[in-house]
This record gives sequence, structure tokens and C-alpha cells, in this order.
Amino acid sequence: MSDLGELIRKKRTARQMSLRDLGREIGVTAAYVADIESNRRLPSAELKHKISAALDIPTEELEDADNRLSSDLQDWVQQRPQVVSLLRSLRTSPQSDKLTQRLSRFLKRRSPPPTARGYLLTWESEVRAIASEASAWSIETGGDLFGRWQDIPTVLLATKAGPNAKRDHAHFRLDVEYLRSLSETMASDWALRYFGDWHSHHRLGLTSPSGGDQKRILSLAARNQFLGMTEIIVTLEEGRDEPVVRIHPWIYDLPSDERGPYPLRIKVLPGVSPVRQALLARRALPEQDLFAWEKISLSRIRIGTDSAAPTLEPATDVDPTTRERTLSHLAEALREASGDAVELHGTGFGCVLVANLNETQSLGFALGAEWPMPLLEVHRIDRNAGTTDPIPVPSGLVAPDTKRILDVFKAQRETEKGPKNVDL
Repeated sequence: MSDLGELIRKKRTARQMSLRDLGREIGVTAAYVADIESNRRLPSAELKHKISAALDIPTEELEDADNRLSSDLQDWVQQRPQVVSLLRSLRTSPQSDKLTQRLSRFLKRRSPPPTARGYLLTWESEVRAIASEASAWSIETGGDLFGRWQDIPTVLLATKAGPNAKRDHAHFRLDVEYLRSLSETMASDWALRYFGDWHSHHRLGLTSPSGGDQKRILSLAARNQFLGMTEIIVTLEEGRDEPVVRIHPWIYDLPSDERGPYPLRIKVLPGVSPVRQALLARRALPEQDLFAWEKISLSRIRIGTDSAAPTLEPATDVDPTTRERTLSHLAEALREASGDAVELHGTGFGCVLVANLNETQSLGFALGAEWPMPLLEVHRIDRNAGTTDPIPVPSGLVAPDTKRILDVFKAQRETEKGPKNVDL
């Protein structure tokens, strides 16, 4: 079997690429490529990914040809010049292969896998959305994570990438302009912040962030003054009728001297994230195909190295911020439609929003407290007469469904003959 340098040289010459051509493709100099091919340099895991893509070499073939150290240990070695010097010396020894293998085993014992550092909280819909999008592509893909960073970082929305994202077999790059626009919307409408992304490693097989991934996340964190960020790596286990999708969450602790990334566990709440549910009710972000999470079952998903699908946590109440933002959106829409202030009254069953139809009459919308705050009743209120008349409306309306609730208001404002049934 060829060693790594020889394999790369053979593949490069077979494709009639010069040293300079390959260097340009993978972002290094021609001299650096020559050093790799002569085994004077150990390519990092990230660089091997680029070589794999540039020369169309399966990752497994590259790994098999690398008879020195694992890809994880190569990253570790590259950061320690003394070890690199030692390895170069070993190559001149008659027993270099045996000595290198012993060193590799020793380093593995000295550098055990890091233990999980805390939890990431999310909903079944978001885990399934990530798995659905990752399994829909035969090349790398990804998206963004939006949520609230409290004691436990909580993902309320995992999105698909924007329309101008770049994908190939060994690389994925986000649509930055789309991410910027989406981040502004999520912050203003739902008080969510972008705190990481997810992307798949289809051919690379890596379960942890590459060196390039880490540089990008740390750069984003510094630019936005984030104290913490998360990243999810997705891998697929092929060779089955329904491939298993593995989700590997990582956290960056920026104030720490050792910034990470560190592995995380995931706590999965049942059902649909309240923000996704609200966006679905409002028919928002059509490009995101927000129902796509239903295309893959939870039984096909694994967290990290788990052998079974995630166990769902007990259901929890919707957080106050999401509830407040939902009512605020509805109240603002009614204010714009009525041209007047909207009253909000708390009640034992939930709350009532009152919007003026004209100088003497108003509509009262009674909303239940249980998320997604169902519309229980609508009454036409005559303040002068001191009377209220119920308005029959379609069942199933909820507070996030702003458009259809506005249709109820507009239909009643257009009539001057009193109560009117609404056919929506």
C-alpha cells in the first residue's frame, strides 16, 4: 500500500496537476505540497479534507494510507514542533513503523476523549429538522442555530442554509447575507440570537469540528462579543435502507482559557418548538420549508455515540419571552388595523385583547393561557349600551395566527349591521 505522501503524489500526477495547482486548491504553497508528498510534513485533519476534495480521494483511502497517527492526533502533533521533530527523526530509524505505532498508542492513552460539558436543550422538531435536511443531501450541507443562551443554551430554531450557500463533498459554506438578514428577524421578532450552526460531514466522517470550523466559530464569537457558541456536527451511517443520522453537539466556552470545543449532551423536549410553531401559524419563512422536520422519524436519530434514539424529556411550559412576543405581535397587528391603541387584560383563563372598531364599538379577543394560546371567544362590545355579542369564528385559531385573527377583525369592522358570522 502506498503511504500518504506517495498516494497524494500519484493522484495529483494522474490528474495532471502541478504542485502549484494543488497548493492553490488547498490553500498552501507548492513547497508545502512537496513536503507533504515527501512525508516531511504531516497534513492536518483540515488539510486532508481539502486534499480529499481536490483530488477526489475517499477519506477512508487517505486514512488507510496514513500509517503514522490518527487525524485527531495529527492536529495535536502539528501544534507541538518538538513532536514533529521527533517524528522526523523516527523516520530514519530501521524500526520507524513500530516506534511510531507505539508513540501513537502512548499519545492516545495520554489524551483521553474529553467528557461532555453540560447540556444543550432543544425540541424534537429541531433535532428532526437537522436530520431531515442533512439526509436530503449526498454532499455536505448545514444551517443555523437560533435560541437563548441562559443557564442551559436552548435552541428554539434550527434552520436550513440560505439560497446562496456553497456545498460540495468536503466543504460547506453558509450564505452569510441570508444569515445576517435572518438573524435580524429572529432578534427583533423573537429575541433569539444566533449562537452557532450545524453542518454535516458526509464523506469526511469527522464527528468533531475541524480546525477550519473552530477558527470560523471563534472569529464569529470575537466579532459579536459572544461568551459562548455551539456547533453541531452531523454524520450519516450509510449502508442501510434508512440511514441513521448522528448528531454531535459541541460548545465553545469563550471566557475560559481553554475555549474548546467541548462535547455536549442534548436534552430533547417533545413536540414542536414554540418558535417554529408560531412561524408555521404565521406562514413565515416559506423558503425554510418549516414542515420538513416531519419527513424523518426520531427513531432514525442518535446523539453522539448513543445506540438508541433520544429519550424525550417531560414537556415544559413555553418560556415567558416567546409568549410575550407572540401577544405583542398580535396586539401590534390589531393596533395597525384599528388605528388605535389595543387593550390587554389578564384573566384567570388567559387574557383578553380589545381593539376598537369605531367610536362606540370594539372587539374583544379571549385567548387561553395554554400554548399556543387558542382563541376561545370573540365578542363585539358596545360601550354605550354596555352589551356584548358573541361572534362565531372558525375553530382552531391561535394567537400566533395573526393574519386569520386580523381577518375576523376586518370583517366585523366592515359591517354596520351588528354581529356578522365570519367564513374564513
